[in-house]
Amino acid sequence: METSTPHRRLVGWFIGTAFFTFVVLLHVTFPNLGGTGLRMPHNAAVWMGFAVMMALALWPASQGVIRFSAFHKGLGLLLLALWLPLAWSWNEASHLALPRLLTLTAGALLLLGLAQLPLTRRHWWWLGMAILAGALLETAYGYVQYYLLEPGNWVGYNPDYGRPWGVFQQVNVMASFLAVGLVISAWLYGEARSRLEKGVILLAPLFMPAMLWVIASRSGWLGAAIGVPLVLVHLWGLERARFKQWAGALLGGLMLAVVVANTGGGTARSAEAITSQGLRPQVYEHSLRMIAEKPLAGWGYGRFVHDFVHSHADWRTAEEGRAPLREHYGHPHNELFYWGIEGGLLPALAILAFALWLARRIIIRGPSGERLMLLALLAPLAVHSLLELPFYHSIAHWLVMLLLLGLVASRCWKGEERENRYTFGVKVVSGLAAPALVLFMATHLHTLWQVKAHVESGGERPGTLTAIINPFGMPMTLDFQVMSQQLQAAAGLGIGGFIEEYLVWGEEHARLAPNPALYANMVHAERMLSRDLENSEIAQKAGQLFPAFEVVTEALKHNASATKKISTLFEVE
Repeated sequence: METSTPHRRLVGWFIGTAFFTFVVLLHVTFPNLGGTGLRMPHNAAVWMGFAVMMALALWPASQGVIRFSAFHKGLGLLLLALWLPLAWSWNEASHLALPRLLTLTAGALLLLGLAQLPLTRRHWWWLGMAILAGALLETAYGYVQYYLLEPGNWVGYNPDYGRPWGVFQQVNVMASFLAVGLVISAWLYGEARSRLEKGVILLAPLFMPAMLWVIASRSGWLGAAIGVPLVLVHLWGLERARFKQWAGALLGGLMLAVVVANTGGGTARSAEAITSQGLRPQVYEHSLRMIAEKPLAGWGYGRFVHDFVHSHADWRTAEEGRAPLREHYGHPHNELFYWGIEGGLLPALAILAFALWLARRIIIRGPSGERLMLLALLAPLAVHSLLELPFYHSIAHWLVMLLLLGLVASRCWKGEERENRYTFGVKVVSGLAAPALVLFMATHLHTLWQVKAHVESGGERPGTLTAIINPFGMPMTLDFQVMSQQLQAAAGLGIGGFIEEYLVWGEEHARLAPNPALYANMVHAERMLSRDLENSEIAQKAGQLFPAFEVVTEALKHNASATKKISTLFEVE
């Protein structure tokens, strides 16, 4: 493999960017709308680091030689299987799935780029340290939220909630990030060289268990319960002294968890809540019904939000006694179900086959003494993706998964080199696409700041939304805010024409992404026009789709105010 000075410098820049991404960019945050994807400031910031890492990693391929392995061939087939359903299921909502598919493609390019860099074991160790540094900072932030923050703090965390969520604003996402950080620390400790390195790494097993306990996330506990025993066995086989040191720190961390539980009020989650299955059985049952109803072609990419709520309403109508949905879902909380519903069995089976192929390769061809460790590294995030949607809540989770997959590929597959005639395409991605992505995300951060100002002012500060220069990061959310604000203004001024326009826009929006706030606003709009809600199709549809949502039931009440309850917050999962 090429070890020239320029390529070694690229490796240095790549590792440095990884540290900057997990230490600095991951922690870019300010009050926001919450939710997933680019509604979160830290996701936009991490994307900037992701883009630079992708450009640096791919650049060696522009020199006329490309490196790859059978892993990358399998990855290419998987990517093809995930894109293919667009060919037969394109519909009016398919564009909603493009960000997801482009994120997958960017991930595949980063994995290919990792093969271009002359990464040694020590280089991979430093990349793991970058991830661990981010996890340690999140742990510290969790303790700050748990012990120090007061009500009304500027980050918007509610201390009465009692379950720190870090920068992610979702406890299960926080927990899985700490769980994977804990497992990574065992790998890094096995290869640490100095006392300083060992000391820093041991902070993870010493302080993370207590935070995992107070967060009380079942997905986080499950990921740690699978990963930690595997890395303990790995350390035992590697070196007994290192096993005793890391396990001893872990035991100290468990004792600290007892202290934290007793001094901080324990976990804010009741035993009943922890043991409850919640809404997952209901969601999973209906997801399987949808897959069974259209197993080959699926319901169409981008159709989940619309078709899940509508088909569930039809199911309740056909089978009396079925409980209504109490939450609005943009994802079925299982990645295989998500792809199976929208794209049919092809993408779901492709993901499953790739995962099994990867696990088999690790078990059969993985380096002796490292197989359990490699499986353990992938376990926390893989398990979480089958229970929720971590890669949509946090692009940092996606980046961690990609780096760990790159590590597995480097250890379990032998690479080969080929002449690369398509150097221009590599130069375009590295020299143009990546900088364009950085610029896009930087301007999107400005958008989020303007939205923050708009929400904090209650929509009364003129010019906050019109000052936005990049509306493309979350167009539907911005459309909803602008239209809702104008509806409220029209209601106060008695401008019936705009209220009519809002209803037309709302019905078009509902064909793509119906949500309770939208239907509640449309009901209010009809009331402003003095229409009979008893015979209103919109009111009937609102009651049929969202009968258990307070915002809808309040709007449907006979004495509801038409002008004081307009929602400007676009509800997402």
